[in-house]
Amino acid sequence: MFHLTDAVNDMAESAPADAFVVVAAIDFGTTYSGYATWLRNDPTKIRINKGWIAGSEQLISFKTPTCILVNRRKKFHSFGYEAENKYADLLEDGNEQRWMFFRRFKMILHSREV
Repeated sequence: MFHLTDAVNDMAESAPADAFVVVAAIDFGTTYSGYATWLRNDPTKIRINKGWIAGSEQLISFKTPTCILVNRRKKFHSFGYEAENKYADLLEDGNEQRWMFFRRFKMILHSREV
């Protein structure tokens, strides 16, 4: 399992002290995704996103669904709960035609080639 603190320690050992100001970790999961940051000027704290507005917009979550909504022009529209909520609204109104909603696509991106 990957741990942000291990990565920060490894980088700190191999890089000059002033080589980085921020370390960002992205957990791009099959079902849910999240992120964390570490700042050099506050080394004892690792900050995680606490602001994903979940589902019915009444919950706050550390992670968001790994899903993407693409609009009719094939341009990125939204990610995570925002994408789920917008697509649900489109379906409810019968306006989902030509919009593309992708979820649980992470493993399709994985290649077994060495």
